Amino acid sequence: MRGMFKTIVTLAIIGAALYFTNPTMDDFGKYYERKQVAASQKGVSGVLADITKAVAQTGANLVIKMGFTRADSLLFSTYSLGPSKKPSEQYIGLAKVIFIEVK
Repeated sequence: MRGMFKTIVTLAIIGAALYFTNPTMDDFGKYYERKQVAASQKGVSGVLADITKAVAQTGANLVIKMGFTRADSLLFSTYSLGPSKKPSEQYIGLAKVIFIEVK
């Protein structure tokens, strides 16, 4: 009986932590911008690196504001780019900093 109580308390603590750290659209925006900037910096250096970084940041911000939608599921959120029936990109967000690309 005591073991079951500990399991329930542990699951409740984990659930509460996930609920209170459920990522917002701003959290996802920061992640997506870092991802796009890192992708734009591969094999580029100098002034060209600065230009590609600025373009990637601007493009990422635009895509986030205009294209992504967020579905809140209390313990996690899903972010989709494109139509809900067939998104071109889809991510699951946990604990404000963990984003997993699904599609």
